[in-house]
Amino acid sequence: MALPRIVVRGKKVILLSGYKDKGTGETRRGVVIDAKDKLLLAARRNPDAVAFGYVAGHWVASA
Repeated sequence: MALPRIVVRGKKVILLSGYKDKGTGETRRGVVIDAKDKLLLAARRNPDAVAFGYVAGHWVASA
């Protein structure tokens, strides 16, 4: 699967890590995101970021 794009705080961002496929077998795939609350905090701290990665229990803005 390609890197998923999700909407966080009204902006599309790319997840580099910190997710798992739902594995539903549907045409449109979904993902399960690790620590969604921490992702929202990281997005609030880095409003210009377009990609995030989950490293050592923290979401980090990558681009």
